Amino acid sequence: MSTLIQCKKVNFSINAKPLFHNLSITIKENDKIALVGYNGTGKTHLLKLLAGIEKPDDGIIEYANGLRLEMVSQFIDDAWLEMTLLGAISQKVKQIDEYGTYKAVSMLYDFGFQDTDFTTKVADLSGGQKTKLMFAMSAVVEPDIILFDEPSNHLDANTLKFFEDFFNNNLKSAFIIVSHDRNFLDNVTNQTVFLRDQQLTTFSLPFSQALVALQEKDEADALRLQAEEKNIRRIQESAKRLALWGKIYDNEKLARKAKSMEKRAEKLEKGKTKITEGETYRLSLDADTVKSKNMLQIGEKWIGYQQNEQFNPLFSMNGLSIRPGDRIALLGDNGVGKSTLIYTLVEAYGKAGNITFSPQCNMGYLDQELEKIPLNESIFDAVRNNTPNIDDIACKQQLISAGFNYADLNKLVGRLSGGERSRLMFLILKLNKHNFLILDEPTNHLDIFGKMELESELINHEMTILITSHDRAFIDNVANRFWLIKNGKLEEITSSDGYYQFLNQKVIPNQKEIAKVQERTVDKAEICVDEEAILQRIVILEQNLAEDLARKPKHQKPKNQESWKKEIEQLYAMLG
Repeated sequence: MSTLIQCKKVNFSINAKPLFHNLSITIKENDKIALVGYNGTGKTHLLKLLAGIEKPDDGIIEYANGLRLEMVSQFIDDAWLEMTLLGAISQKVKQIDEYGTYKAVSMLYDFGFQDTDFTTKVADLSGGQKTKLMFAMSAVVEPDIILFDEPSNHLDANTLKFFEDFFNNNLKSAFIIVSHDRNFLDNVTNQTVFLRDQQLTTFSLPFSQALVALQEKDEADALRLQAEEKNIRRIQESAKRLALWGKIYDNEKLARKAKSMEKRAEKLEKGKTKITEGETYRLSLDADTVKSKNMLQIGEKWIGYQQNEQFNPLFSMNGLSIRPGDRIALLGDNGVGKSTLIYTLVEAYGKAGNITFSPQCNMGYLDQELEKIPLNESIFDAVRNNTPNIDDIACKQQLISAGFNYADLNKLVGRLSGGERSRLMFLILKLNKHNFLILDEPTNHLDIFGKMELESELINHEMTILITSHDRAFIDNVANRFWLIKNGKLEEITSSDGYYQFLNQKVIPNQKEIAKVQERTVDKAEICVDEEAILQRIVILEQNLAEDLARKPKHQKPKNQESWKKEIEQLYAMLG
């Protein structure tokens, strides 16, 4: 298996802060790597180093000859926003094929886009569609390796399922992916690389198995370190005794032996097993107890929104209640009304109506966009203004314990990263000791370890919560009740399987479009499909296939042959 990229003893700093020290990694073809680490450890910077966007301070990054590399960032480049969907991917594909418009169309069909989408401006696409486009534009040029920087963020379950299928069935490139979705990583990767303590630890396992292996390694390292330190202390004590005896008895031999043992202890000290420093901040929550039978009761009600003084219903619900200790997952496709229900409950808190809260209810709300705190407030003011039960000194102490530096307490909220703002919001929720939390996509800005800490806090403190999340592992680990919005109605189901099995049965629109293209009437002026270009491409592919088949069997490339044959079939189908 050939090597694509090799990193050797790389050092890299940002604003004098070291991110990587003697970092090394070898990436080979067919590698499917999950890159995992706490927020702020430098995952994005590592991808940029591998992509050649940033340069290391020291060390070497070597690439295979003629390596074709693509990177899919979290946000689409502004340069593409004013172009049409088809125009953007067509321009990209011309990097490898001057007559490749047909390939652009084929790729858009593969990614579930319809003909009516082709003339849509990239700026007008949804977040999920933009992610699909970025992925399609990278895959269409058939690179050797793709670097993905959190492509699963903010995607609904439908789109995540689509990407899983594409990774497993269609993507031929090697890849490294940064994602905080554990299920997704388990389903698409075969290696996991943990970035911590400025270095990498690699396991040839998907994430969940690799995490167990990492924990076992940490435990073994801790035991080994204990034994090493015990041995060092024994040698140091023996050296002191020998030095004392040498002095008392004026014995030069004992003195030399003592010095030799001291040097041995120093050498062992330098070579001690290193154990992880980990993350100093740990997410935590706190809550007051409640003795009411019900935290919240909802009568029969239509949920919807007001527009131009007109009520637009989204779904109905028939008398539901939330009891203390309930951890309810709100499930449903994007657009069915999950956020509208949450907004309705937040607005109804403290008011009369057919949504009744317990008098003991102390509700807290975390919105997915983290917009509750004004961006022009300082970190200190944001916490102090939203936590009336603590004084200035306690506020500063809590912020420092939450991982914020004392020197940064006057820093504006608008200058914080998504992860830092999320940490700030959870601190405010903790200090107010809410006994009922509404959490709208609380994991959007948390790394994998932050999600696991949040799960533990919600379960161990027996919190009462209503949550939405696209992270199935988080939902399954936390929730003990499940509400599903489907077909204009909210109903309780016994587990998340009732929703995710429904997703697996869905057919992604236009996924088989290429095979059926001869049955459709497509406006060729709109999609710019040139029959002459298709015929030229067929000639090239058939020539490639014939030349490869003429080689000795050991020099042939069966994967390429299979790919060429499949593409030739698709092209003939497009000609009708």
